[in-house]
Amino acid sequence: MANSTLEEVTTRVADAAKGGLKAVKQRAQRRDRVGVTTHRALELVSDGLGATAKALGQLGDAIEPARRGSPNAPAVKATPKPKRPTRRPAAKTS
Repeated sequence: MANSTLEEVTTRVADAAKGGLKAVKQRAQRRDRVGVTTHRALELVSDGLGATAKALGQLGDAIEPARRGSPNAPAVKATPKPKRPTRRPAAKTS
């Protein structure tokens, strides 16, 4: 029952948003100051959403996990420890 109520509310909200956007777009078609301003605002929002979508796509590519090797391969390759330099005896100064 709760699922059907949530779906109904979601549908009503989506329909209201579509209706509101349709009204804004109709207003943007007028050639007066409000229409021109509304049209410019829609352009800015549209451009911003496009840039956001591009950035999110790049972020999604960047955080994609690395491919895994075979199941038998070690998770991390062991690197040899660097050798410590041997100490040289101090030069005698006499």
